[in-house]
Amino acid sequence: MKKEIYFFYSSLPGAMLGVLLDQAKKAMIDEGKKVYFVMCEGFFSNCLSNPKGNIGICKLCKSQSRKIIYDNLSKDIIFLKLSDYYKGDHNKEDIILEKAQDVKKYVYKDIEVGYGVISSYIHLTRNQLPEINNDSIKYFQNQILQSKQLIDAFENIIDEIKPDQISSFNGRFNEIKPVFELGIKKKIQVNLYEFESIGYKKYAKVVFKNTLPHSIKGNRWKFDYLWNDTNLSKSKKIELAKEFYYNKRNGIAAGDKVYVKGTTTGKLPNNWDAKKKNIILFNSSEDEYVSIGKEWEDLALFESQYEGLKYIFNQYENNNEIHFYLRVHPNLKNVKYKYHTKLYNFQEDYNNVTVISPSEDINSYDLLDASDKVVIFGSTIGLEASYWGKPVILLGCSWYYYENVCYIPKSLNELNTLLIQDLKPIKNEENFLKLGLFFYNRRATFIDRETIYKYVDFNVATYTIFGKEIFGYNYQKLLGSIKLKAIVVAIIKLLSLNLTSNKYKLPFDEE
Repeated sequence: MKKEIYFFYSSLPGAMLGVLLDQAKKAMIDEGKKVYFVMCEGFFSNCLSNPKGNIGICKLCKSQSRKIIYDNLSKDIIFLKLSDYYKGDHNKEDIILEKAQDVKKYVYKDIEVGYGVISSYIHLTRNQLPEINNDSIKYFQNQILQSKQLIDAFENIIDEIKPDQISSFNGRFNEIKPVFELGIKKKIQVNLYEFESIGYKKYAKVVFKNTLPHSIKGNRWKFDYLWNDTNLSKSKKIELAKEFYYNKRNGIAAGDKVYVKGTTTGKLPNNWDAKKKNIILFNSSEDEYVSIGKEWEDLALFESQYEGLKYIFNQYENNNEIHFYLRVHPNLKNVKYKYHTKLYNFQEDYNNVTVISPSEDINSYDLLDASDKVVIFGSTIGLEASYWGKPVILLGCSWYYYENVCYIPKSLNELNTLLIQDLKPIKNEENFLKLGLFFYNRRATFIDRETIYKYVDFNVATYTIFGKEIFGYNYQKLLGSIKLKAIVVAIIKLLSLNLTSNKYKLPFDEE
């Protein structure tokens, strides 16, 4: 009998746990597997769903985890307790940290635990470079300590159970990434589940086998898989792909947030001079990608987007025939950290640079249409610009990095050449359509295309109580009521935050 371990850290992110429960039940019933379940159950002193280690919230999570799993799977499910398998004696004081890079680059047993630690932290704060000082060091030492303890405990579990597969959710963050890397290291298939949105608070399950959901190389197969899907005619695929590009520029939802509202108007910055060579630079929301892993770092030409922009502006600061327009990504609008705020200094430091903030009433597609060329760090608008016939220079990692839809300099000299050359747009119609279909219609990669879920309904129910929105999960009920369960959990969390203590203070200072 094949054996599979399911691992997750908390019962509070109910949709995520529900995805794993649905898949675990399928493994038991449809595939006849022996299923083991591993939950935190207090092994971590804080986690992504309880970042300050609030004692009351931790008790709530522990008290309901097993019951939720028993109710939805079976009383015969085999629980493995992490604390039973941890035999180590690691100390926080042995973890030497002086700056943010020390956290990010921390390695234990050849596993890059630091990326998971910093990824979880940035997800919570959007602070890319946290300052390591007397107030913050204990927080980061604890995060690394928990990763080391998790690796030791899970390694003992693997050695005892000898599973055929390990399954978890997402894999990017501190609570999961060490297990993902450990499984890969031990040559065990690791399944990382995720969900794709199919409507408001409606999700469908997808899986990533032996790869992170954010891996560029690990996800390239999807482009061809979707393009060759026999459930859609060739004409329908082309129609959907083109619809992606048209909807994006017209402010219609197309598989992502709507960043541009309404159609183009032709409005350009007041200092626009059509006689000059006008180069548009679109930065991306860097905090979303900066800690994913080495793949994203290795494919970037510069250590940071700021350094890339500064290099370009320095090279051409005395060139009055070129004007650069930097459009700041909408996701940075409320970010107060320096990787966003110092971008506006470029306009003061260089005569041929204009910085356009997210709140300015200028449509990005008007800029794109009027530009001579576009410089991009990885966001989707680079693909769109190329589709609409603009030469695009890509300086960072992106889903379309390997798809021959833009110019990718491998050196500074090559970048300098591309910036001054009269570049022709890249024509690669089939790849444009493949990518458009991927971003717009990922339905072919759903595990349960027709039913979305099979045994455990992990979709979200929303309720408004006293003007506040609270979330319930269709598979979590109290006295048969999803709403009652949601209300009770919300009240306990609120009382815990106000009446019970936190073990940690989330640091916000930056270097």
